[in-house]
Amino acid sequence: MLKKAIELFEKERYKEALEIFKQLKDDKEALYYIGMCYYEGYGVKKDEKEAIRWWKKADRKGSLDAKYMLQTICATSSVFSRE
Repeated sequence: MLKKAIELFEKERYKEALEIFKQLKDDKEALYYIGMCYYEGYGVKKDEKEAIRWWKKADRKGSLDAKYMLQTICATSSVFSRE
Protein backbone atom coordinates (compact mmCIF):
# COMPACT_ATOMS: atom_id res chain seq x y z
CA MET A 1 0.00 0.00 0.00
CA LEU A 2 2.86 2.39 0.80
CA LYS A 3 4.39 1.84 -2.62
CA LYS A 4 1.05 2.65 -4.29
CA ALA A 5 0.72 5.87 -2.24
CA ILE A 6 4.25 6.97 -3.17
CA GLU A 7 3.51 6.29 -6.85
CA LEU A 8 0.38 8.44 -6.62
CA PHE A 9 2.35 11.17 -4.84
CA GLU A 10 5.01 11.14 -7.55
CA LYS A 11 2.26 11.40 -10.20
CA GLU A 12 0.97 14.49 -8.35
CA ARG A 13 -2.25 12.71 -7.36
CA TYR A 14 -1.85 14.07 -3.86
CA LYS A 15 -5.37 13.69 -2.46
CA GLU A 16 -5.45 10.00 -3.38
CA ALA A 17 -1.96 9.46 -1.99
CA LEU A 18 -2.80 11.29 1.23
CA GLU A 19 -5.83 9.07 1.85
CA ILE A 20 -3.58 6.01 1.70
CA PHE A 21 -0.78 7.59 3.74
CA LYS A 22 -3.27 8.40 6.51
CA GLN A 23 -4.33 4.74 6.63
CA LEU A 24 -0.67 3.85 7.22
CA LYS A 25 -0.26 6.20 10.18
CA ASP A 26 2.09 3.79 11.96
CA ASP A 27 4.59 3.84 9.08
CA LYS A 28 7.42 6.39 9.40
CA GLU A 29 7.59 6.95 5.66
CA ALA A 30 3.84 7.56 5.37
CA LEU A 31 4.04 10.04 8.25
CA TYR A 32 6.87 11.85 6.50
CA TYR A 33 4.85 12.13 3.28
CA ILE A 34 1.80 13.42 5.16
CA GLY A 35 4.06 16.12 6.57
CA MET A 36 5.26 16.97 3.07
CA CYS A 37 1.68 17.31 1.85
CA TYR A 38 0.89 19.81 4.58
CA TYR A 39 4.18 21.66 4.23
CA GLU A 40 3.83 22.14 0.48
CA GLY A 41 0.03 22.28 0.31
CA TYR A 42 -0.23 19.12 -1.78
CA GLY A 43 -3.88 18.03 -1.72
CA VAL A 44 -4.55 19.99 1.47
CA LYS A 45 -4.35 23.56 2.68
CA LYS A 46 -0.72 24.49 3.31
CA ASP A 47 -0.08 24.30 7.07
CA GLU A 48 3.47 24.37 8.44
CA LYS A 49 2.38 23.58 12.01
CA GLU A 50 0.48 20.51 10.83
CA ALA A 51 3.51 19.41 8.79
CA ILE A 52 5.67 19.70 11.89
CA ARG A 53 3.18 17.66 13.89
CA TRP A 54 3.36 14.79 11.36
CA TRP A 55 7.14 15.02 11.02
CA LYS A 56 7.55 14.79 14.80
CA LYS A 57 5.56 11.54 14.71
CA ALA A 58 7.73 10.24 11.86
CA ASP A 59 10.91 11.32 13.66
CA ARG A 60 9.88 9.40 16.79
CA LYS A 61 9.55 6.31 14.59
CA GLY A 62 13.05 6.83 13.16
CA SER A 63 12.51 8.75 9.91
CA LEU A 64 15.73 10.49 8.93
CA ASP A 65 13.88 12.49 6.27
CA ALA A 66 11.49 13.86 8.90
CA LYS A 67 14.39 14.64 11.24
CA TYR A 68 16.07 16.59 8.44
CA MET A 69 12.91 18.57 7.69
CA LEU A 70 12.41 19.39 11.37
CA GLN A 71 15.99 20.60 11.67
CA THR A 72 15.64 22.67 8.51
CA ILE A 73 12.41 24.28 9.68
CA CYS A 74 13.80 24.88 13.15
CA ALA A 75 16.67 26.83 11.58
CA THR A 76 14.58 28.80 9.10
CA SER A 77 11.08 29.25 10.54
CA SER A 78 9.44 31.18 13.32
CA VAL A 79 6.85 28.42 13.91
CA PHE A 80 8.91 26.75 16.64
CA SER A 81 9.41 29.98 18.52
CA ARG A 82 5.62 30.36 18.91
CA GLU A 83 5.00 26.86 20.31
